[in-house]
Amino acid sequence: FRSLGSNVMVELSPWEPPGLYGVISAGLIVLGILFLVGKRICKFIEAKRLDRAAPQNAARLMPEDYEALCCRTGFTKKEISRLYLTFMKISDGKPYEEANKIIKNLPYFTGPMQDRMIQALHLPPQVDFVVLATVMSVFCERAALDDKMRFLFHLYNSDGTGMVSKQDLTELLDMILPEFPDEDERNKLIDRAVSGTFEELCGSTEHQELGMEQFAMAATPLIGERCTIFF
Repeated sequence: FRSLGSNVMVELSPWEPPGLYGVISAGLIVLGILFLVGKRICKFIEAKRLDRAAPQNAARLMPEDYEALCCRTGFTKKEISRLYLTFMKISDGKPYEEANKIIKNLPYFTGPMQDRMIQALHLPPQVDFVVLATVMSVFCERAALDDKMRFLFHLYNSDGTGMVSKQDLTELLDMILPEFPDEDERNKLIDRAVSGTFEELCGSTEHQELGMEQFAMAATPLIGERCTIFF
């Protein structure tokens, strides 16, 4: 400022366009704002989609419900939302449903092993969503491998003895393998597979049962891939 008596004269420097760093900073700020706005819009659209898809009488999960379930299961909020929507459709909006109906209608368990799921997951006769989310957490990609191993061991051990017998493995292969034109050839293939498995893991075909440690030797390389569901 230059003061001249009662008059004040202001000298203004000519306007200069912002430098490169100023442009970049402004661009980043704009992108950050757009990202936050887009994230909120996506959450709003997802909530509306779930509201439309769920039965009209279905109760909504509150924020505290999501927080508790995420901590309990290791699922993300989106995974919880999708699993809850599936449960509500199966139960027609009721808070409980029969375990047998849930297992038969969950899209993840279609196949020959479906009938073993209730026992392997230790499901009670009546299941609410908290119980379902808890037992399904074993299939989460972030679940501990030891938990996945125990589930798979129970799945193979159909008679509940705590050991996987030759009979357990034979029945399992019989369920999984497709039909052969020659039934005798199919049975021989199953017998060879079972005998070879026990000989490799136990050092002898005389052993009739596998414990958890021996079972883990065979199952560990595949456990993460075969026991993971992306909800």
